[in-house]
Amino acid sequence: MYKTSDNMKKIKIVAMLIATMFVSIAATSISGAEELNANIKVDVDQFVGIVFPVVNATTDEQKNQTLEFLVNVTEPVGEPENYTYVVEDELKVNLDILDNTGRNMFLLPRLVFYRIVVYRDYKEAFDQPGRLLKKLFPIKVPLSSASVVNTLSGPAADNITIGVSYPISNETYHSGENLTMCISVMGFIPGNVNGLIEGQIPIIDRKTINLEVLYKEKVSE
Repeated sequence: MYKTSDNMKKIKIVAMLIATMFVSIAATSISGAEELNANIKVDVDQFVGIVFPVVNATTDEQKNQTLEFLVNVTEPVGEPENYTYVVEDELKVNLDILDNTGRNMFLLPRLVFYRIVVYRDYKEAFDQPGRLLKKLFPIKVPLSSASVVNTLSGPAADNITIGVSYPISNETYHSGENLTMCISVMGFIPGNVNGLIEGQIPIIDRKTINLEVLYKEKVSE
């Protein structure tokens, strides 16, 4: 009897750990985040839940857009002329999910994998403060994932939210800059291997978006 009770406790602990892991997979909305005017369209098909993601950035407004990031401006003590500027904000990319599986719930998540890199022209990068890689790639999100179906641990994610943090120069703070964003996505189970055929979904979809980034001071509430 005691052994059965101990086993039940262990099962509950394992279930809680699994639930916690799945919750951490799904990104949640953060209020106040700057929102990208382009989304990731995700079709979830067949009963097993095959995930087909596509970066939906096809119009001129989506391919070329303006963002405004908040900046922490600090003045070193005793050096009033040497201000420092560090971008501290979030960028939200919405997920447009169409679930065609006919299922209300999944035991295990179905995932969309994504990787996001924002880079500068190398001629502009060297005028920025900080380390070389941060100058060239101010925003770099490694391969990550989000759950796109409802599971026992929670609902599907409706967006991915990226933390944005990098230093900029005084000139860039006042004038803004042009950056390029590259978004790559992959489903699981992924799309068709022969994705070059017209009408077929590729294993990996990739889009490039030109950004005009403006900056303003972050005011503490």
